[in-house]
Amino acid sequence: MNVPHSGAADFDGQGPVRDEVARSRHPDSPRSLEEIDAALARLLAETEATVSQLRAELERRQHQAQHAEIERLEHHLAEATVNWSKVKDFFDEALRELTSRRAVEDEHGRAPDDGDG
Repeated sequence: MNVPHSGAADFDGQGPVRDEVARSRHPDSPRSLEEIDAALARLLAETEATVSQLRAELERRQHQAQHAEIERLEHHLAEATVNWSKVKDFFDEALRELTSRRAVEDEHGRAPDDGDG
């Protein structure tokens, strides 16, 4: 990969010469502005293709994860049933506690507290 030369000399004072040597070692490196533009266009096209491939892979993985969750739907529903059963048990217990408290208050001749203060 060519690094743009800032125009300042390298430590040995051979900056532009070094760039020319690098070009001679890499015959595919662009030499004219047109060649640089073409190389940039190729790089951009390759990058866009890579981005498209990455997006496609991400979408494939997301679909795969969705299908895995659909496969586990029966398990999730079974868990939800267990949880709803626990919620029902909680409400049954709360209802028993409230009705027993109301019964005790009625026995003592007090009105149940309505929570307003």
